[in-house]
Amino acid sequence: MGPFDRAAITLGACRAVLWRLTEDDLSRPSPCTEYTVGEVGQHVVRSMVLLASVASDPAAGLAAGPVGPAAGSLEEQVAVTTGAALAAWRRRGVGGTVAVGRSTLPADLAFEIIPMELLVHGWDIARATSQQYRCDDEALAEHVLSTVQAQGEMFRKYQGFADIVAVPDTAPTFDRALALSGRDPSWTP
Repeated sequence: MGPFDRAAITLGACRAVLWRLTEDDLSRPSPCTEYTVGEVGQHVVRSMVLLASVASDPAAGLAAGPVGPAAGSLEEQVAVTTGAALAAWRRRGVGGTVAVGRSTLPADLAFEIIPMELLVHGWDIARATSQQYRCDDEALAEHVLSTVQAQGEMFRKYQGFADIVAVPDTAPTFDRALALSGRDPSWTP
């Protein structure tokens, strides 16, 4: 499974959760203790706008296109901004390095933030709204776990991840990825 396939699968899973949200759900607390469900969703939108801009290089003639705040439901906003980010990365490719904030990362690792954000924050929103959400694709779960392992310290440094939550080594792969990102896999609203 290639990087764009992983992103498409995780976008689909995230959109399925977002599609079911009601207006009342947006103010619910989430596993990201500092964010409500709506704020987690807006964080994903902002992340996708940022990741589209990371893939853009005006000097090389690569532009993200019209990426900015999207209108509509949270599901529509995530779909539009993620689509723009994926289009920018397809034009750019995932070779070389890119600047992400104050860090320079291998482009392929920066790109992998997209499926990680969609899968992990999709879980946050699903959990907060009592929706079922699993990562049944073991290869995808392993990949997200390796991405969290590779980027965890950087994300913690910039307060993007909370402290690691202890889970048994025998925990499912996706639960281990959640725990490394500072989420308690057994969190309930």
